[in-house]
Amino acid sequence: MLPLKSALKRTSIAMVGAGAVGQFYAAQFILAGHELRLLTNRDVDVLAERGLVVHQTATPDIASSRQHPVLHIGPDRFRVASDPAALAGPVGPEWILVSLKTTALARMRELVEPLAGPQSRVVAMCNGLGVEDRLAAWFDPARIYGLLCYVGINRDADATVHHHGFGQVAAGHFLDDQHRRAELAALCDSAGITCLTPPSLLEARWRKLAWNLPFNGLCVAYDCTADGIVGSPARRNQARALADEVIAIANAELAARGQPARIEAEWAELQIQRGEALGAYAPSTLLDARAGRAWEAEVLFYEPLRRAHERGVPAPQLEWLAEALRSME
Repeated sequence: MLPLKSALKRTSIAMVGAGAVGQFYAAQFILAGHELRLLTNRDVDVLAERGLVVHQTATPDIASSRQHPVLHIGPDRFRVASDPAALAGPVGPEWILVSLKTTALARMRELVEPLAGPQSRVVAMCNGLGVEDRLAAWFDPARIYGLLCYVGINRDADATVHHHGFGQVAAGHFLDDQHRRAELAALCDSAGITCLTPPSLLEARWRKLAWNLPFNGLCVAYDCTADGIVGSPARRNQARALADEVIAIANAELAARGQPARIEAEWAELQIQRGEALGAYAPSTLLDARAGRAWEAEVLFYEPLRRAHERGVPAPQLEWLAEALRSME
């Protein structure tokens, strides 16, 4: 077991959602000695019998990855169930981390509410825009956080997780309270997870979208992995143009909301370089599309386009992508 990196006491955590992201970060928190409850709607029996299995790529972002190429967390070290009532106790967990895909947003409240105690803090680990706004409509906005995960990761059919690279996170607070944001960062730091603390959660959401939108979208549109985007001059240029549009929309929205933060133009090229580093990586939207499942279209593509229209920002590449994806859904 890794020692807690800081003086943070053993903390109770509920992870809502046990896909690739949920299992990967849950494993880091368990390894660090925190108490964890895992809520999932599939593979409960597998996880309860076998535990968590994570194949890791060594990265400076995740301390355990440099020691454990394969991380096996035994089933005796966490609780898992498909019913939130089975994981609820007399006092709610200190942290509820919501790693659901946004295709399940309609069920978010019914899954989170039974777990939450009066002091539980709720953290959206989902992709896209607007997730914290939904949580803040149901719970105290002061107890709503965001945790953006910059990680390349997939989950196999047998619930085994494969980490391909990266792993850094960015912690934010719905009201941009610096003290509360630091509490979430300390939790991540205790588990050996590199954590950034951007001053604006909204800015951080848009920054992450500058990778998610081009690569998740174009990989579905062209039915290819990330290397099929960066390896084609035309598609690479299209991805770069989409990242540029995301930055333009983001900066217009930040200005309209009176926030001083801005995303620099160079951020777009960095996203292309990240795509190159991941090689033949299949984003979650591509895996869902190939499996005939709903993908995270609303928060990743249509909501950013709606905000572009609202702010009067031209986004021809995003218009094309949204139309292409609508025709495929």
